[in-house]
Amino acid sequence: MSAFQIARLRAFVPPAAVAVLLAACAAPAAYPSLANPPSASGSTASALPSAPTNGVTPAPTATPQPTLAFTFGTVGAPRVVEITTDDLLNFSPGVVQAAMGETVTFRIHNTGKATHEFMVGPLAAAFADKEGTPEVADIEAGKTADLTYTFNGAGPFGFACHAPGHFEHGMSGYVQLVGPGAPTVGTKNNPRIVHLAMSDALAFEPSAVTVTKGETIRFVLTNSGSAVHEFQVGPADKVAADEVDGVVVVEKDELDAGSTRAVDYTFSGDGPYAFACHEPGHYQAGMKGTITIAGA
Repeated sequence: MSAFQIARLRAFVPPAAVAVLLAACAAPAAYPSLANPPSASGSTASALPSAPTNGVTPAPTATPQPTLAFTFGTVGAPRVVEITTDDLLNFSPGVVQAAMGETVTFRIHNTGKATHEFMVGPLAAAFADKEGTPEVADIEAGKTADLTYTFNGAGPFGFACHAPGHFEHGMSGYVQLVGPGAPTVGTKNNPRIVHLAMSDALAFEPSAVTVTKGETIRFVLTNSGSAVHEFQVGPADKVAADEVDGVVVVEKDELDAGSTRAVDYTFSGDGPYAFACHEPGHYQAGMKGTITIAGA
């Protein structure tokens, strides 16, 4: 406050009130402190920094936690995930996201005529039809069934149908853990899931993937169109030449309409790496993608 403003204040305000006002003006400005409450998505709000006063360095801003794209499900209020089954022996979607510790109610709609079942849990147990793994059986044509499951631990998790011949045909799906605490680098025992969609536009979505050297990735492939596709991954030159040997370049072929399949690959070299579909005419039409080694 300037000397002129103080003089005018003394002319119209009682002396005791002037003293109080001057003391308030001399005090440093204060900013409220936020407690970083978790949001509905499970993320953490960043605290506001303290106002810089008298040369004092403000407190650092809290680092936000990864944000979820959905509201975290709890035991009392599970998040509902809708899944359909069909007579092509597919689940749709074939990949579901969940947070560590989250409770999800899977609502399975049988849109075909064949009877299905739905089992969910640790990947090895669900795929092996292990006794005691949560499941709902005998989902008849046109019926809907619910199964609630809590994702405790770091995974991997998956789901499957074990009606006779269905799993063998490829009727399975994968759970991608995301958000706070979820693994960020894949290992051979617990690969990181990268979901790729394959379409009738003869394209992969996404068409570019970044990995860490030494990381194991589980490419989960969904054919969202009607044309049959295949998937190759390995060194870029060998993929371009369609040189599949099952070791350096691995392949998953005959992905029919709506199907979901998976390929594990460990990126032990410096690259460059790539992926592609070599069904007749597909690669030439641009059905390929690039893989970047982080930091390389």
